[in-house]
Amino acid sequence: MRRRAISHARRIARHCAFHALARSEEKTRRRIVRAPRRIYKGGVFVPTGVILAIIIIGLLLLMFGLAAILIYSYAVRVAYRFFARPQPRPAYDKSPLSIDQSTIFGRGQNWFYSNRMNVLDWQMTAFDGIKLYAYFIPAAKKSTRDVVILVHGFNDMPSVMAAYAQLHLEKRDCHILIPHLRAHGMSEGNFVGYGLFDSQDLIMWMQYLETRLGPDIKVILHGRSMGAAAVLMTAGSGIAPKSLKGVIADSSFDALDKQMAFLIKRKYKNQLRPFLLLVQRVVLKRFGFPIEKASPESVASRIKVPVLLFHGTDDKLVPSYMSENIFNRIRAGKRICLIEGAAHVMGYDAAPEKYSAEIEKFRESISDNEWQRLIGRVPSDEEDE
Repeated sequence: MRRRAISHARRIARHCAFHALARSEEKTRRRIVRAPRRIYKGGVFVPTGVILAIIIIGLLLLMFGLAAILIYSYAVRVAYRFFARPQPRPAYDKSPLSIDQSTIFGRGQNWFYSNRMNVLDWQMTAFDGIKLYAYFIPAAKKSTRDVVILVHGFNDMPSVMAAYAQLHLEKRDCHILIPHLRAHGMSEGNFVGYGLFDSQDLIMWMQYLETRLGPDIKVILHGRSMGAAAVLMTAGSGIAPKSLKGVIADSSFDALDKQMAFLIKRKYKNQLRPFLLLVQRVVLKRFGFPIEKASPESVASRIKVPVLLFHGTDDKLVPSYMSENIFNRIRAGKRICLIEGAAHVMGYDAAPEKYSAEIEKFRESISDNEWQRLIGRVPSDEEDE
């Protein structure tokens, strides 16, 4: 009996050990099966879902970081496209190899270079130390007091203003000054002034003219496109010399930030306001240029001299309503002439007789101090009919 009891106890013990081992093996197998769901790290099992969430968040942050870098890089490209010097400064001033004379401006350039020996080269140091250049065409009579300063646009050759020089010289004897705006022509400068810095340069040019020709000169500023914005901001600066008697502005933008928004919207069908704000910050940091201050519209109410505005109704680069905005803010004598069907700065080429007649009326009214009679709008061709 005793032996049987011992044998039975041993069998029970072996059976329990076998089942315990089986259960241990089953737990181990289950743990192995569940292993992919947990990761052992630093003595703690971390659920795989948490790891995946961390990886996804990291990838999203990386993608947002790359997107931010790409957007900033593109903003830098846009800033340099708008503000960096458009053409390298030439080693010396030379005439172009060929001139397209299909427009009145091409024929004016041809006249300019044909008479280049009669044109003087002037040089001046700007307020920030860069050297500025200008063409000077003296009047036939040294005693002439009338001076016209012709201001070119963005990426223009200064000689393109020769057509306007011909226009003014045909009307009356006068001195002609054609400045090379900063970052254009022979003038130094690494970034474009968009009328803001150029307005200060024009004030210095007028002071220089007063020194050379006498304080009793009578100056008319005539600019186109960016040059038009520059002459308007000069007149509205509050510090223009008393010799300034009138302003002619052809196809000016009303505010640089609005002009940039218009061009971006035309290209991308959206103004992308946050992107524009980023570009403004890049321009301010890289060039020290406050875009929001380049605004003829904001200083128009401070202009004290009569203003004649031109704009083409088919202008796709600077819409004609921008000149309308400026016109509505001017409190001094003002007149606006919209040239039907004219593209950007092509009003003189599209309607030379009308353009010339309006300038002659404007100059006569200034000379006779009767510019008040010209206040208002020039009737369109349809209204004339």
